[in-house]
Amino acid sequence: MRRYVERVLGAGRMPLAPSVQALATYIEDNEDVRRLADKACAECLASVGTHSPRIQDVDALLHGFNTMLTHAPGFVEGELIGLPFSAFLADIGRTASGAALFRHPVVKLLASNILNDWHAFLDSPASNVGFRVDGEQWLSAAVKERYRFSLWRKDAGAPPYWNSWNAFLTRPFDDPALARPVADPDSNRTVACPTDGAPARADAFRFGSRHCTLADLLATSAPQQQALVDRYRLVELFEGGRVFQTTLGPYDFQRWWAPVHGEVLFDPFTIPGGFASGVIVIRTADHGHVCCIPTGTRAASGIVFDPAVRRGARVRKGQEMGMFSGGGVSFALFFEKPPGKELIFLNADAVRRSRGSVLIGAQLGAWYVGKSSPTDLNIGFSK
Repeated sequence: MRRYVERVLGAGRMPLAPSVQALATYIEDNEDVRRLADKACAECLASVGTHSPRIQDVDALLHGFNTMLTHAPGFVEGELIGLPFSAFLADIGRTASGAALFRHPVVKLLASNILNDWHAFLDSPASNVGFRVDGEQWLSAAVKERYRFSLWRKDAGAPPYWNSWNAFLTRPFDDPALARPVADPDSNRTVACPTDGAPARADAFRFGSRHCTLADLLATSAPQQQALVDRYRLVELFEGGRVFQTTLGPYDFQRWWAPVHGEVLFDPFTIPGGFASGVIVIRTADHGHVCCIPTGTRAASGIVFDPAVRRGARVRKGQEMGMFSGGGVSFALFFEKPPGKELIFLNADAVRRSRGSVLIGAQLGAWYVGKSSPTDLNIGFSK
């Protein structure tokens, strides 16, 4: 990350893009914000080691943003820079004044406009630079092995293979049934994993270092969304139920599949705020409701729902529900607690899910009658 920040700070300076210029003008025209920005840079200089690259002043900060508008995720001296803006802001964002600066409502809005421009770049052909030369960047032998190059559908049979960074990121499988078979596809007695990823702690949801409740995740400033949350009593509905969260890395499949068969309760929505968070609720016939929450960072993610996933639609286990545009961080499942039934998180070999990785479509858990463990002789599969 250090080498990447050095490259950004040392890049030749170009005229500021309109979105960056808007932030520059706002900082310059507002004395309190300018003072806060100057203080953030000073605190960053004081806290970062003498051998680390530094954002010395507001001008360097703004030109860094400008430079990164044309940077796709890639490798610098073998290190993956998956989130360029996060890498650049890591040190200044940890200072008290830096945190306050980027929480400022207008600064946050103007920074979001810059990120929107970056997202547009990631959809453009200019962003596929990492796929143009075999043996380099995302086409190096080691990296291709990491994301299993041969499994994926490509836009072309030769470099650059994908038309844009986002085309690569949201790439579908050539043969989904072969690459990620859906466990127990005709039954709701088991739950399928909705994403590739690593299991996080069961029955807890974390975003970064912060523990979050379902009430936190469903808090919304949009009146129509809040009306749905209240109408269906979503917070109360899942009280006492189980939670499972997977975290995604830059090499993971960025689409999500339905974990169960059921009916979509209402049109899915994305909650506005500091980070991207979507909400899909599925009603099942035998095991209550499942709330699906795809979550991304404010710096990287857009939530894109499949048009077929809408109010009243029937979805089948393994059916695509949507994808992360720009990259996802986690996917959480909240399960209602139906009377007399218990969801146990275990794989198809009856081994409890804990650490390691889990693939989309694999068995995440199974429903049992009663509260005992699945090895208890008095317990059986829930029908």
